[in-house]
Amino acid sequence: MRFFGMFCWTVFFLLLCYGNTFAGNNIEFLDKELIQELNHGIYEVVTPKLEDKKITYARKLPFEKLDYVEREEKYHSIGTAFFINKKQLMTAEHVFDIMYFSLYEDYYIRDMEGNVYPVNKIYKCSNRRDMMVFDLEKYPKKIVPLTFNEKVEIGDTVFSAGNALGEGISYRAGQVASFTPERAYGEWKNIRFSSPASPGNSGGPLLNTEGKVVGLIVRKTESENYNIAIPISEVKKLGEQAVFHARNVSVEVEGTWATLIRDWSYQASLPATLTELRQKTQKSLGSFYQGLRKELMEQVKNKNFPRGERFRFYLREQQPIQGIATMVPDMNFRKWAARSQFLEKEPLAAEQSVYHGKAEDFDMQAIIEKPDGVALKTFLDSPKMILDTFLAGVPYFRHIGTEKVPVTSLGEPARIEVWQDNLGRSWRSALWYVPYADYFLGAHCLPYPKGAICNIVDETADFLSLDHIATVREGSDELVIGYEGSLDDWMEYLALGEKYLPSYFKDVVMSHKGKHTKIHLHDFQFDFESEEITGKSSLRLHLGYANDQVLAEDLVMLSLFPEKGRPAYYAIRPYYEPSPFSAESSIGTWEEVLSGTGDFSGKKVARNNRVVIQKPALQTEKTITDPDGRKMKKVFAIGCTYKASTADEKDVEQDCERFFQSIQFADN
Repeated sequence: MRFFGMFCWTVFFLLLCYGNTFAGNNIEFLDKELIQELNHGIYEVVTPKLEDKKITYARKLPFEKLDYVEREEKYHSIGTAFFINKKQLMTAEHVFDIMYFSLYEDYYIRDMEGNVYPVNKIYKCSNRRDMMVFDLEKYPKKIVPLTFNEKVEIGDTVFSAGNALGEGISYRAGQVASFTPERAYGEWKNIRFSSPASPGNSGGPLLNTEGKVVGLIVRKTESENYNIAIPISEVKKLGEQAVFHARNVSVEVEGTWATLIRDWSYQASLPATLTELRQKTQKSLGSFYQGLRKELMEQVKNKNFPRGERFRFYLREQQPIQGIATMVPDMNFRKWAARSQFLEKEPLAAEQSVYHGKAEDFDMQAIIEKPDGVALKTFLDSPKMILDTFLAGVPYFRHIGTEKVPVTSLGEPARIEVWQDNLGRSWRSALWYVPYADYFLGAHCLPYPKGAICNIVDETADFLSLDHIATVREGSDELVIGYEGSLDDWMEYLALGEKYLPSYFKDVVMSHKGKHTKIHLHDFQFDFESEEITGKSSLRLHLGYANDQVLAEDLVMLSLFPEKGRPAYYAIRPYYEPSPFSAESSIGTWEEVLSGTGDFSGKKVARNNRVVIQKPALQTEKTITDPDGRKMKKVFAIGCTYKASTADEKDVEQDCERFFQSIQFADN
C-alpha cells in the first residue's frame, strides 16, 4: 500500500508539472476516409526478384527457412511514388539510380492489393534535386492524384507516407523541426521532420493534416530521428531535360598525393525510357571519368610509370616475382616497389591446386591450375571452366537467411573480351552477372604454364557504370608476372602460339628429350645434360621491365629446379649498374659482380642451410641506354644452389660447373 501511495503522488506531481507540455504537444492524425482516398494515389515502387538458371549450387537452396513474407515475395520493394495527375507519378530519382548500371531493368508500381503496373517513360528528372516524374504503360482503375501545398512551417504536423521497410504503404505522424540549406550548394532549404522514415519511404510524399503534399521524402538520417524532404515547390524548377550532376568526382594515383577532382554535369532529352536514359547517362559519366584519369596521367607522366626518373632507376634493381605483383609508388613517386601478396594453396587433386590471395586493385588474385587431362588451350578457351575451377577451391556463397550455400558454377559468362596490353600480353576478360544480388563477378586472366593467372573482381553491379574492362585495361601494364611450371607445362604453353603468348615468349624455344634440356631466350641459350632434370622439373621465368625500352618485358631471373619442392636449383640473372639512389647493399653487390669477388667469386658460400655458387659471365658486360639517354652497364651472373648437407657435394659442384659451361650468351 505504501508503494501504491507513493506511485500515485509521483504521477500527480508529473501531471501537475508537465501537463501543459503534454497538452501542447498533441499531434493531429489523418482520418480514416482520407487515408482510404490517399491509398489510391500512393504506391510502392518494385522490381522483380531475379534468378538465373545457369547458376548451380552445392545443394538445394533452403528458401523454406525464410519467413513467409520474404519467401513468397516476388519483388524487391525499393521505394515509393505518388500520382500528381491522372497520368504521371513522382518519386525520388535515387529510387531508380539512373546514373548507375544495375541488373534490375524492369520497374513497376504496386497497389495495396498486390497489382503491378509497369513504368513507361520519364518526363522530368533531376538527380540534383532528387526528383523524377514518370508515367505507366497501364494504370489502376481508380487514381486519386495528390495535390500540393507549398506552405509549411516549423511545428506543423506532417505525415511520412510510403512503403516503410517494404511492407506496404503506411502513414506516420511527426512535426516539422527545421529548414536547413541543402548540403551541396545551399540552393533551397530542405525540410527536416520527425515523422519516422524507413528504407522504402524514399520518393514518398510528406503530407500535411489535409493530406496535401508539402515535400518529397528523400533521406533518412541514421544518427537521430530527423529525416529529410525536399520542398514540393522545387518540382517547378524541373525543366524539359533530365539533369544529372555529380560533385567532386575524383581520380588518383593510388598511394600518392596525385589527385584530380572535378564536378560532372549532363543533360538528356525527355521523354525517354529508363533504359535509354541510363545508357546515355552512364556513357557520359564513363567518358568523363576516363577523361579525368587521362588528364591526371598527363599531369604526372614525368614522375609516374613508365617514364618517371625514379621508376627508371628502380628498374635497375628489380627482384624476382612469383605469381603476380603490382607496381606501386610511394607518396611522392620517389620509391617504387612491385607489391605482391601471399597466395594460399587450395589443393583440388594430386596435381592440381588453386592459389589465391588479396590484391592491390582487385578483390583477389589467383593462379588457377587446369584439371589433369584437359588441354591448356581448351582450359583457356573456356572462361566457365576457369571460374568453376576457381570456385571449387575458393567458396563463393549465396546467403539464404542465416544459411550460406556454396555456388558451384555461374555458367557461361555474360560478356567476354580478348585484348592485349602494351606489353603484348593477351588477356581474357569475362564477366558473370549475379542477378539475385545485383552483383557481378569478373575474371581477368592471362595464359599461364599451369593454367591461368587471374585478377578476380566481386562487386555490386553499379561498379560496371564506368566501363569496368576499360579501367582494368588501363592499369594492366603495371602488373608484373612471374611464370612457373614444369618443363612439360612449358612445352604445352609455348605451343599455344602468338594468339595466346606474351610478346616476350614468341621467340623463346624450349625442348626436353631424355637427359637434354634446351632453352633459348633472347640473351642466352643452354643445352644442359642431366639425369636429374625431367619433364616434372620446375622452371621459373621471372619477368619484369626492360631497362632500354619505354615499355617492354624482360627477364629478371631464370631458375630451374630439377626436383620441385627442393632448394637445389640453377639460376641465370642480369645485373645493372646502380643508380644514384641505390642502397649501399646494391652498390656492394654490383661491385662484387663486376670484380668476381665475394658472393660472386665462383666459390662455395654458405647461406643458412644452403650452399650457393655464383659467378659473373663477364663476357656479357655491355653498356645500354635507357629511353631518356642515361647509360648503364649490364652483366649476367650465373649460379646454383643446393642443400648444405648434400652427401655427394663434390658431384653437385661439378654439376654446377657443367651447367655454367652449357650456357652460351648472345654476342654483344
